[in-house]
Amino acid sequence: MSSPITIKVLILSNQTLYIDALKMLLNTEEQDVEGYTITDTSIAENIKSFAPDVILLDANGMGKNIWDFLYATHKQNPSSKIIMLANSNEQIYLEYANKNGASGYVLKSSPKELLIAAIKIVYKDGSFYDPGIGTFGNNNHQSKIQRKYNLSGRELEVITLIKDGFSSKDMANRLGISFHTIEAHRKNIYNKLGINKVTELLKIYSEFED
Repeated sequence: MSSPITIKVLILSNQTLYIDALKMLLNTEEQDVEGYTITDTSIAENIKSFAPDVILLDANGMGKNIWDFLYATHKQNPSSKIIMLANSNEQIYLEYANKNGASGYVLKSSPKELLIAAIKIVYKDGSFYDPGIGTFGNNNHQSKIQRKYNLSGRELEVITLIKDGFSSKDMANRLGISFHTIEAHRKNIYNKLGINKVTELLKIYSEFED
């Protein structure tokens, strides 16, 4: 019986306690785990020295700078697969992660087993996106409208709330995101559907109802 392959995993985060917790969680015979704070001035050298198979990048705490950091890390270490760890399941963040070099995206609220599965999948040149992302609205008519107009899970959720009479302010409170983010989603939805009014949105939605 062959021995398991050891996967070298590097954790990058601004939070030392989070790094330590993940190291304790992941250190096994099958995984050699190290961790560094993103603010470390020698971070690039540390990554090259450890030569990780998989990098777990904590998306929180860096703001918009995270995307430049992700892109640079991917370019400088093309053989290392990167998994973003994030609190948010916003579709736009998933798209940015994929665009800037991430092979996976896992919610920090997900169980350990899911993260370990993601590590093994991207290590084998696969990609992994948390099933907790964009799962809203799996009714048949909702799936059809989503496919036809290439709607994200969050956009579909916003459409459903509009149909149910929620204002943008109410939607922001319900979904735990900002009013401006809701307005951005509404603008994207209108552009994808080629409409300008709520009444037009409701008419299109009704065409997909059973």
